[in-house]
Amino acid sequence: MRVLGKRSIASFVKFILDTVWWAIAISLALLLILLACSTFLELRGNNLTMSVPVAVQLDNPIHSVGSEVSAHFEKLRGDLRFPARKGTFLFGSIALVVLMFGYVLWIVTQLRHVFRSLSQGSPFALANARRIRWVGFAVVFGEFGRTAIIYFWSYYTSLHFKADGLHFGAAVDINPITIVGGLAILAIAAVFQEGARLQEDQSLTI
Repeated sequence: MRVLGKRSIASFVKFILDTVWWAIAISLALLLILLACSTFLELRGNNLTMSVPVAVQLDNPIHSVGSEVSAHFEKLRGDLRFPARKGTFLFGSIALVVLMFGYVLWIVTQLRHVFRSLSQGSPFALANARRIRWVGFAVVFGEFGRTAIIYFWSYYTSLHFKADGLHFGAAVDINPITIVGGLAILAIAAVFQEGARLQEDQSLTI
């Protein structure tokens, strides 16, 4: 199977990206409707719930495992589900999710353009290098944004929720692998830019 051109791997990936783009776009539209409704709908008595990531610390983190080993629980992560309540936190949380979906939609849009060019047999174009560079920066800064949002949610739960034997804390959950992946995409963008320059020089020479 060919890598570039029609009926190639690139065209197949483009088809998948098109499908993902529409799925995200529809989800984003539904989230915008939910965001608008959250400002005036009365939520009491409804079954609408929220689920936010939390970091849990046990009051007694050391427990016996088996007959001779004591285990120490560290960095417990999970999701806290609770009834949604009309207010600033609900509106702000939905707005953050809308922002994240819009951010991902923009990234997928750039990738669609890149793979459309690849499926047409034109990989080394300056536009591709620029779009891939944007995706690389978006991945890096998006990870910092995701970390900030998760910190906001975990900080909120640490202030408003209590439980016997444990307490919720604000956690910074950054993924260094994602940042390294974003830097790798930036390196790939540099390769595409160099390829585009060489292709342009070759066309001028001919």
